[in-house]
Amino acid sequence: MLGATPMKLLSNALRWKRLCACTVLALASVACGASSTPRARVASDLGCTADETAVHKLGNGRWRVVGCGRTAVYLCTTPVRDCWREGDVHPVAVASPSPPPIP
Repeated sequence: MLGATPMKLLSNALRWKRLCACTVLALASVACGASSTPRARVASDLGCTADETAVHKLGNGRWRVVGCGRTAVYLCTTPVRDCWREGDVHPVAVASPSPPPIP
């Protein structure tokens, strides 16, 4: 780089920094995307796969997830990109059968 002006050297340095930053961000987004979806992570809390769960919207970013005999409530970002569990995972309450009618 003989005869290069300081501005040209600075411009090249900034170009390399941008390229490195873009590469790092691209690799990080691929790594994050490959890990799991919020639904898969939530399902693992219940000991299930995502296909074994049912999701019910409660409102205000809250969702109830039921699967494998367990349930939990989650607070999620909008749009859903990440979720945090509110409280513990609980067993699903099984309704007892109605007593037979009295003759």
